[in-house]
Order: sequence, then C-alpha cells, then structure tokens
Amino acid sequence: MPNEQEIRFNLKAVENAVAQQRLEGLEVPLEVIEDMKRAARGEIDIADGIRNTYEKFAHGEVRGPGSLP
Repeated sequence: MPNEQEIRFNLKAVENAVAQQRLEGLEVPLEVIEDMKRAARGEIDIADGIRNTYEKFAHGEVRGPGSLP
C-alpha cells in the first residue's frame, strides 16, 4: 500500500496524464479516470484497471461525436 506522499505523487501523475490527453484533443472517460485514481491510491492493481477499461470498451464504440473515422 503506498504512503501518503506516494499517493499524492501518483494522483498528480493521473492528473497530468488526463491533461495530456485533453491537450491532444481526447477526453478520458470518467470511469477510466476513477480506475486510474483507485490504482494511484493502491486500491486496485494497475492490471485490474486496464482489465476494467478493456471490459468496458472492448465491444463498444469508444469514439465520440466529431471523432475521425
């Protein structure tokens, strides 16, 4: 389990990753951000977060309105 300093560092990394995606013109789904935060706090493994994301979006449309074909 990460300590408070590691958690703050990890949450800042999540914030930066989401901001980078926005700069690229992409929007990270809220469910993915929540899993990223849970992983940052040590509540789930990173592999679990990846698996959750895959399960949510593997069979559905990920792109939103205005996306490239």
